[in-house]
Amino acid sequence: MKFVIPLLILLLVYLFYPFRDLHVKEDPFSDAYTLVARGFWTEAACVEAAEAQAATDFRCRKRSAWGGMFRAVKEYEKDDRPAP
Repeated sequence: MKFVIPLLILLLVYLFYPFRDLHVKEDPFSDAYTLVARGFWTEAACVEAAEAQAATDFRCRKRSAWGGMFRAVKEYEKDDRPAP
């Protein structure tokens, strides 16, 4: 029982903690951003990595394991449907 509560807490942190991914705009004439690095714990660390690369146009997007699971399910269901 002593191990269940810390394990549950670690699981919840893993599922819901918002990690950040660094996306950089490489082409000034395109609207697309390229994923450069993943898994930053804080937004400050993400911004620091972008500044180290001398990126002028970048975004630090949040993601979590929980959101990733449901996004994958939605994409799978969308691809599985027959065309109208």
